[in-house]
Amino acid sequence: MRKICLSLIFISQLFSNDDIILDEQKNNIQISDEPQVEEKPIKRVQNKLQYKGTVVKKVERLRNSNINFSNETTLEKFKKVSLNDVVLETLSNSDMIRSAREKVIQSQLKLDDGLADYYPTLNFEYTYSKTRHYPGEDDNSRYKFYNDRNYRFVMAQNLFAGGATYYNVKSLRESLLVQRNMYKLTVQEELNKAIKAYFGVVFSKKAVEVNKKHMIKLQRILDIVTIKYDNGASSIGDLTSIKANVSNAQTKLIKDKSKLEEALRYYEYIVGKKFSKTLPYERDFNIKIAQFDKLFQRAVSQNPNLKNYYLNIEAEKYKVQNAQSKFSPKVDLEVTYNDIKDQEDYEGDENDFTGRVKLTYNLFNGGKDKNKVLRSYSILRDLKFRLNEEIKKLKWNLSKLHTSINSVKDALKSTKSEVSSSQEAVEAYWEAFKLGEQDLNVLLQGQRQLNSAELELIKFERSNIQDFFLLLGYTGDLLAYFNIDPENNKFVNFSTSTYNKKLYDDLKDKKLLFDEEVKEKIVDKKEKKEQKQKEVKKEPSLNENIDLFIKTFLQADENSFMIIIKDFDNVYDAFDFIKEQKISKESFAFDILKKYKIKTIIARKIFDNELDARQEMKKMSKTTNKSLELKTIKDIKELYIKYLEGLEVKVKEPKPKVKIVEKIQMLKKQQSFKTNEDFKKRFLEANKENYTINIATFTSMKEAISFAKKEQIYDNSFVFKYIEGKELVKVMYGVFENYEDAVISLDILDDIKQKYYPVIEKIQTKQNLYKQNKELNEKEKKTQEYEIVTKSKIVDSKEDKKEDKKKDKKENRTKSLNDFEALFLEVPKNYYTINLATINTKEEAKEFTLKHGIEDTSFVFSFGDKNLAKVMYGVFENYEQAKKALEELPLNLRKNSPYIEKIAKKQDLYNKYHSLGKDK
Repeated sequence: MRKICLSLIFISQLFSNDDIILDEQKNNIQISDEPQVEEKPIKRVQNKLQYKGTVVKKVERLRNSNINFSNETTLEKFKKVSLNDVVLETLSNSDMIRSAREKVIQSQLKLDDGLADYYPTLNFEYTYSKTRHYPGEDDNSRYKFYNDRNYRFVMAQNLFAGGATYYNVKSLRESLLVQRNMYKLTVQEELNKAIKAYFGVVFSKKAVEVNKKHMIKLQRILDIVTIKYDNGASSIGDLTSIKANVSNAQTKLIKDKSKLEEALRYYEYIVGKKFSKTLPYERDFNIKIAQFDKLFQRAVSQNPNLKNYYLNIEAEKYKVQNAQSKFSPKVDLEVTYNDIKDQEDYEGDENDFTGRVKLTYNLFNGGKDKNKVLRSYSILRDLKFRLNEEIKKLKWNLSKLHTSINSVKDALKSTKSEVSSSQEAVEAYWEAFKLGEQDLNVLLQGQRQLNSAELELIKFERSNIQDFFLLLGYTGDLLAYFNIDPENNKFVNFSTSTYNKKLYDDLKDKKLLFDEEVKEKIVDKKEKKEQKQKEVKKEPSLNENIDLFIKTFLQADENSFMIIIKDFDNVYDAFDFIKEQKISKESFAFDILKKYKIKTIIARKIFDNELDARQEMKKMSKTTNKSLELKTIKDIKELYIKYLEGLEVKVKEPKPKVKIVEKIQMLKKQQSFKTNEDFKKRFLEANKENYTINIATFTSMKEAISFAKKEQIYDNSFVFKYIEGKELVKVMYGVFENYEDAVISLDILDDIKQKYYPVIEKIQTKQNLYKQNKELNEKEKKTQEYEIVTKSKIVDSKEDKKEDKKKDKKENRTKSLNDFEALFLEVPKNYYTINLATINTKEEAKEFTLKHGIEDTSFVFSFGDKNLAKVMYGVFENYEQAKKALEELPLNLRKNSPYIEKIAKKQDLYNKYHSLGKDK
């Protein structure tokens, strides 16, 4: 009995010690390739009472100190780092991104070479030679000697090559866009590597923590079972079973530690050595995805790989046209100036000025040009086939990811529930096991189930996050998610990083500590800095300046003047204004009561006379849009004293008069965006052989006109709309008699060239395009906008009760109505409206207004015994306004034969069937 009591005391002590160890373990997670359980051989014994059994020597417990990295590396001292910081560091150190950037530069230089073909070439040649000619001039001389010396300038310019230069430049421009897109693609690939490395560490570490916790639990069970076995309270089967479970958990832990080591090495390789002592930790992201059809539609237009195909196809189309230009003749101009300084039988300087036009036309070259065209067509077809396959592949991948994210999202909920339930079950099993009421196998099974559920939860979380970022890559939104624009030279913005600055400062300090000489220099610098700080007088703060000025203000002459700056919504806005204007030494802010509302004003600068104050106020009005007022210090002190005493709002008793406010809907004036009419006439009447510059294409007239005015080309530009699948706006610049003038003007537009790539075209093509869309440009659709005009009248006190009753009725009736419907019923009876349609039911009438987009400017109500519905449109002050609105209605609404009528009729009709208490 004594032996059993001692065993129970020891077990209770063991539980308390293990609880302490477990708590320490949670706070100090370390990774190791050990521990291992040291086992002693089991011996068979037989005592004098002939009782048979097995005896095992005491098993050493697995202690917390044994669990470490193989290289004694711990994660305790690692600093936590966010995903955004890791991404920025990776992109800033990537050599692949730098390489892709160089390819963009190379492609830009190729384009510059192509543009150079538009310019003439100028060569200088100088010749000097000596000649010995046989026979000589006479019998006395066997040879004749003379010199040749001349120089010449040769200018060559291609006049016509079948569009070869034009199509070559267009092809090179598309190739440049391809390289830019490849550059973005490289940035995205490096970003994906950073994401993979980041979450590899996060979830590997989490798996190690879960298995470590599981290992500690099993070790506690082993210790308890061993003690029970020593005291004859447990069988050899229980002991060997728990040992097998411990060994299995040990194997899993070793594997997970190995994976974490690999993840850390890969993380250091991708991010760089400066981040080798950082620890990723983020794993909670708000993951929401749109419907599959929307994702696929966006991916088809934004996916970087597909963009490459689109751009390559466009480039290849221009290459086809370039190859076809070989079938056209080639016309070159050559101008030569030749100056002869010495020659045979030289008598004096001679010079020639020669102009030559050369026509070249290939008649036969073995089919080379034809094969080149066919090869370009073949490449074009190949690209289209691969594009179709890539789209199908993209759709399949998106479908997988969309299904995976949605299914894993549901699985996460059930797995979290499973983990929670398993934890509660295991805790209950533990309590019962301590009291000897629970079987060991049930406890082990519950512990294994909890461990499996926790590992499954980690697996689902990792899958969900990685699939989400992979989906962003497919839809082309990954760079935008991290606010990265590769086309900006400074797209790696470390100002958004919360870690880098601190990291580099720490690394710098650590490096300097190893250099004693440098350390001494730092101490000297610090001492000098402290000495300078003592010498330099400390500048007073904003609040200190204001407090000092308030003291000056309170002691100032009451007949002096100050400028009042008003009205600020709160004291914070006032302080911001003081700070921006740098007037803290001569102003202060306080609150006043204005029309039963608290407003903040600023009192600025003390002036001895009114003239100086008004001159200063005039200067201030030019630099600020705030309203200014001049007051004496006496008046300001009275306001300031009220502010110090506390502002009290005193509401006046209402006068026996009622103000009736009427709201009337009026047509709102619209700002028009039109092209320059003078230049439009000149453009359309120009000779068809003239040239013009196609600047750019926009999606709205407002955007195009704003661009023309911003670039200061409005007076010499023609802006018009045209249809190409959808409504677009074209901006054309200039009218030129010949191509050379157009080229010169295009060179002047250097900023526009770099951004929009304008091209020179025959003016006839755009004149024809305008004629095809003439009706679209002359009859612009104007969407009607309304503004509420407020009119009011004062009703005598004798009419108060009547008006109050009317008002109560109106309020009760219009509670369920929107703003326009209430307005319709409140306007005077001499106003006008448009009777649009009569429809069978009110629901159909509502659908009618939604379909035509007039729900905000129409009134639908039911009437009659059959519950028919009226659709009334607009409220107009006079008949002319209503007539104009009727003419501007869309054609599909005018088919219903709408007509104008006095609004009083429909107000009476509504009141007849919707009187108070009978509203439907």
